Amino acid sequence: MSDIEEEELNERRAAVESLRNRCQTILQAAKDIQREHGFEGLYRYTNSLHAEVGFLDKLLEQPTLIKKEYIQSSNISYLDAVHDAMTELRSIDELMTLKSVPPPDQKEWMPRAELMRNKTVKVDLVAESGLVWIKVIARNAKGLRFDMAGLEYDDNDMYEEEDDEEELEETMGSLHVGNEGFDQLPIFKKAQDYLASAQAHQVHFRTPIVIFAFMRLQENDEFVGRILDHLRSMGIVVYSAGDESSLQTACQVALGEPVPVKSLATLKLNLDVSTVLALLSEMTHAPCQPDQVEGEALQMQAEREMISPELPVLRDLLINKELYMVQSAFNRLEAIVNVVGGSREQSRFRYLFRDHLSITQEYDPELWTQLPPLSVHVLPDNTSDRFKQLLEPPSRKGKLNNGRKIRSRFSEFHAIIFGSGDAYRMTTITAIQWMDTALDDAGLTGTAIIAHEPRSLAEQKMKRSPSLS
Repeated sequence: MSDIEEEELNERRAAVESLRNRCQTILQAAKDIQREHGFEGLYRYTNSLHAEVGFLDKLLEQPTLIKKEYIQSSNISYLDAVHDAMTELRSIDELMTLKSVPPPDQKEWMPRAELMRNKTVKVDLVAESGLVWIKVIARNAKGLRFDMAGLEYDDNDMYEEEDDEEELEETMGSLHVGNEGFDQLPIFKKAQDYLASAQAHQVHFRTPIVIFAFMRLQENDEFVGRILDHLRSMGIVVYSAGDESSLQTACQVALGEPVPVKSLATLKLNLDVSTVLALLSEMTHAPCQPDQVEGEALQMQAEREMISPELPVLRDLLINKELYMVQSAFNRLEAIVNVVGGSREQSRFRYLFRDHLSITQEYDPELWTQLPPLSVHVLPDNTSDRFKQLLEPPSRKGKLNNGRKIRSRFSEFHAIIFGSGDAYRMTTITAIQWMDTALDDAGLTGTAIIAHEPRSLAEQKMKRSPSLS
């Protein structure tokens, strides 16, 4: 081996060792984050880091086989940039998650599995209770220009070359804002996908803000500046390392207002029958031991109530909100209360719906225990079209699941209750805990549902006189 070859080998080995050291440092930092602030999807990030370390270890085992392109294929620049973004954020919900992109001409519902097979975008960081999506971009200005020109560039800056500079300048010179070539750049197509996906994945009827975080970019390049300006004009929030403020500040400015700590629920709430039953239940207001109530289901609820009282949960969800229920839900609730409800439960029902029933009934703090005065208004049924579609199978045959799972449990009554909340743009509160997951599996994104534990009417089944405390 000549001196030149040996020198090149040593350089390549040193480059790989440097990458491995960076990877190990980030991996340790990720483990520290997991211990302190564990959040969903962090394992995907650490798995990527472990895979990267394994790849680099194999290169170091046979340094004579190390090639420049192997070093260039390292994913460490991106993983490093994601780590930097993580450290700047205050509230992270999920890391490295895939979101479906709805087909532009979608006319019928598609199960989630089919939507995910069709097209997805990778959201590197989901923050602020799902209201901020961040795509991390590790390219510096030169790397971004090479990428736009369809040329190869080494993000790790181990081997800078000038061979492509002339071709790069020629390609960049032909791209200007407004011409067809510029508008069709891959980064803009990708931005459109992110925006479409965010619109389809609303969080309680608020569309997530999409941020492209250029963690290695100083905004001092004319062509790059044109790219960033065009992204902004599309609705993308652009953050670059050259900004004076932090990524967290960029999130706060984009949101415009603080994210509620407890809940993102809408001001007006749509109540399911199961939620109002929990509000009325004597078990909720006067808990009893499991052996003091008849029936296995009620005994299980009594046991849960002793461990996890439901009234504080409902109070936090419902106070300072406008409460509504659609007509079909009210009709079913009234029938249940008339047959199953005890005298105190029926009294709570009459007070809660006093306006709709056109009766006068005073608030009784002893009857309502921990709850302040509440009132529920009744609205006409108003099922949204997309919930109506769930009652019919998709026209495509032979697809995975084909909607059978959701249609086996999801009834017309469910469509009315949850579909009306969807049409009225209200968060629906329910004790049907499987509903949110089932709708997601069915491909119904952007639903606004909050679930709590069920509590049934129990007064007539309780074996003791109700506690008046």
